[in-house]
Amino acid sequence: MSYLNRSILIVPILAACVIGGFAFYFLNYEPMISWKMITIIILSLVMLAIPVYRNIQNAKDKKRNIPLEDEMSRVLEIYAAAYAFRYSMLSWFLIFIFRGNFPDPEEMLGIGILASAAIFGLSWVYFRLNGIPNADQD
Repeated sequence: MSYLNRSILIVPILAACVIGGFAFYFLNYEPMISWKMITIIILSLVMLAIPVYRNIQNAKDKKRNIPLEDEMSRVLEIYAAAYAFRYSMLSWFLIFIFRGNFPDPEEMLGIGILASAAIFGLSWVYFRLNGIPNADQD
């Protein structure tokens, strides 16, 4: 089974699990809607929407016989990962500086992981829109 076929199956199952988990939580526990809960919901939905969107784009590209990965997309991910690593280290540094403001270590860890994922996503979008620096030089 190819990578695309597996992702076509896994992404909807993952989406259903996340949405089902939120539904179960809201129906059984009646949570207090706080800024923290709203932020978690919004970030979860955004992080769920991106793979669904990419999965739809990959399926369309496969129907049009466009290769799913080319050299430019690999270079784009390498640049995005390199910049994301750099800025994620800075965000972790700031998180550890302000660790006294977090009530528990799990919250600090969760914010750090979400920040790292968001930084990678933003750097990927930035390089996708603005191009890769020095891409035309060999």
